[in-house]
Amino acid sequence: MSHDKAHILLIEDNPGDVELIQECLRMHEIPYELTHCDTVESALRIVKAYGSDGKKIPDLMLLDYNLPRGEARSVLQASSTNPALARMRKAVVTSSLAPKDKQEALEFGADAFIYKPADLDCFLNDVGGSIADLLEHK
Repeated sequence: MSHDKAHILLIEDNPGDVELIQECLRMHEIPYELTHCDTVESALRIVKAYGSDGKKIPDLMLLDYNLPRGEARSVLQASSTNPALARMRKAVVTSSLAPKDKQEALEFGADAFIYKPADLDCFLNDVGGSIADLLEHK
């Protein structure tokens, strides 16, 4: 990965998981700029506006699949239909182990389905490693 900052759009409602994702990025020495949304509504507004608002297009979208008051798949669909986001990598980061959730996420445009382990060390290593891999192949 280059030394440029990765632009990451994080859609996550749990403040603790936001901190863990940021720690993953630091631990894996990934320089980053983060745009954070904590609701489906705010994520949809941002995703639909990219390309028309002059903001830098994210390199990666990290999306919690279990968000309150809306469906995360609608954010995946909106990002897949915005031509400005055609090259943006999309990953679902979730505690769900349900095969149907993974299948659905991939069908709706996710490039990866990353499981959030309960163990802190595993979370930092596994999630951080997956994020690093996605950014390496952007």
